[in-house]
Amino acid sequence: MKAVVIGGGMSGLAAAINLLDLGIEVELFEADEIFGGRASSWTDEDGDLIDNALHVFFPYYVNLLSFFEKLGIEDNLLWKNMEFYYTQPGGKHAVLKIVDLPAPLHAAFGFAHLLKDNKEAPKWKALWAGLPLASGLLLSKEKIDKLDDISMATLVYRYSPLEGLKYMEPGINGLTFTPSYSVSAKVMLNWGMKVFGSASCAHVGFANGGLGDIWVGTCLDYIKEKGGKVHLEKAVKGIEIEGGKVKRIVMADSKKVESDLYVSAVNVFSLRSLLPEEAYDLDYFRDLWHFTYAPSVSLMVWFDRKLTDVECTFFANDCIFNTFADLSNVLPDVHKGGSMFEMVLSPADHLQAMPDKVMFDIALEQIKERFPLARDAAVRKYRIIRDRQGIYRPSPGMEKYRPFQRSPYDNLYLTGDYTKTHVSSAGMEAAIWNSNKVAELIASDKLGKAVSLNVEFKPNEPLMKYMKTVTRGAALLGAVAVGKKLLNKRCQ
Repeated sequence: MKAVVIGGGMSGLAAAINLLDLGIEVELFEADEIFGGRASSWTDEDGDLIDNALHVFFPYYVNLLSFFEKLGIEDNLLWKNMEFYYTQPGGKHAVLKIVDLPAPLHAAFGFAHLLKDNKEAPKWKALWAGLPLASGLLLSKEKIDKLDDISMATLVYRYSPLEGLKYMEPGINGLTFTPSYSVSAKVMLNWGMKVFGSASCAHVGFANGGLGDIWVGTCLDYIKEKGGKVHLEKAVKGIEIEGGKVKRIVMADSKKVESDLYVSAVNVFSLRSLLPEEAYDLDYFRDLWHFTYAPSVSLMVWFDRKLTDVECTFFANDCIFNTFADLSNVLPDVHKGGSMFEMVLSPADHLQAMPDKVMFDIALEQIKERFPLARDAAVRKYRIIRDRQGIYRPSPGMEKYRPFQRSPYDNLYLTGDYTKTHVSSAGMEAAIWNSNKVAELIASDKLGKAVSLNVEFKPNEPLMKYMKTVTRGAALLGAVAVGKKLLNKRCQ
C-alpha cells in the first residue's frame, strides 16, 4: 500500500514517519525550497542561524516530546527557569516568577510576584482579569466548549475591567497571533488550564540550535532509512476526484501521481486551492472557507553588545512586538558576541504591507525605550522574516469548523494543526497530535488493526481536586463581605 503526503512541514514529516512505521510506502511532496514549514531554520550569507520564528516548548506538549524521543533528539531541548519578564518603559522589568509549589499555589505566587513591580494596570484589575483565565479549572468540559462562542475579552469583561487583560495580552498574541477581542475564550482557557494546573507546565524550552538541523534533518534521515521518498520544490496544483475518492494529484509541471492513500499536510489555505469545485458540494469541505489567516512577522536584531543577561522569555505591551528572547543568552555557543533579539510581531494585520525598514525602526525605538543599554549600542544587522509565518485565526465559533482527519473521500485524510483536536488551537503539539491521529485512523480503516499513538497530558496535583470547594467557599465569603459593606453604607 502506498501513501502520498502533500506538504513537508511538521505535520507532513510526522505523518510520513508514522505511515512508514505502519509498513506503508510513502512519497512526500514539498513545494518550498526547504522542509519544516513554520518550524524550520537555515543559515544566512553571513553564517548566522536564521529561525523561521521564535519557537518555544512546554512540558504539556506530551505528544511532541514523545515524537522527539522516538527520533532520539529530546536532549536537544534546553529547559529554562520558570520566569517570564515583562518589559516596561525605562528599563525596569516585572517578573512572573513561578516556583515549584503545588498547583494552584504556584500560579498565585507567580502573579503576586509579577504585580509587585508591574505598573501597567491597577493590581486589583489584573487579579480580577486573571480569574476568568483560571476558571477553566473549575468548569466542566461542556461549559468550556460553550465558551468557544465568545472572545476572551468578552469573558473577562463579564467579571472585571478590560484593563486587567494587559497582563495576559502578550501571551495571547504570542500564542495565537490574535488580539484578545478576537480569540476564542475556549482556546485560551485550554491554555490556562495547563499553566494553572501544574507548576511544571510553566517551564519553557528552547531548541539547542536550529530546528532545521535538530528535527527536520533527523526526520528526513528516518524517512529515507525506511525507504520513503521526499521531493523538494515539487508543488501540487490540484487533486482529482473520481467515484468518491482521490484518483490522482496533479503536479505544477503537469505530471500526475497516483496512489492508494493521500494525506494532505498543507495548511488550510493551500488545501482550498487544490480541491476541485465538486468537493465544495460537501459541508465538510465547505467548512474550510470559514478559516481566516492570523498573520505574524518575525524580527531578528543583532547588537554589538549585551543588553540583558536574561535567558528566558520576554513579554511586552504597547509595542510592535509582544514575545521575544535574547538568544545570545539562551544559545551562547550559537549566537556569540552581543545580544540577539528574536521577536514575534503579532497581531500583524496592520504590518503585512509595511516596509521592512519602517517596521524595524519602530521596533528599535521601542527596544531602546525598554532596554536603556540599547541607546548606546550599534545594530550589527537585522532580519525581517515574512515567509512561513502565521496560522489560522482561532476566532469565536471556529472550533466547530475544524475538520476531522478522515475526509468524506475514502482515501483522503487531512492533517495539520488546523484539523480537529482538543490539545490546542494550533502549533507544534497540535501538528503532531493530528499526524498521530491520521496514522491511527489509517491503521484502523485500511490495515484493520488498532494503533494508539497519542497520549493525554494529565498533571498529578493533589490540591486541585479541592479547588471547586475552595473557590465556592471563597466566592460565598466574598459575597457576604460585599453584602455587609453595602448594608453598613445604607445604615450610615
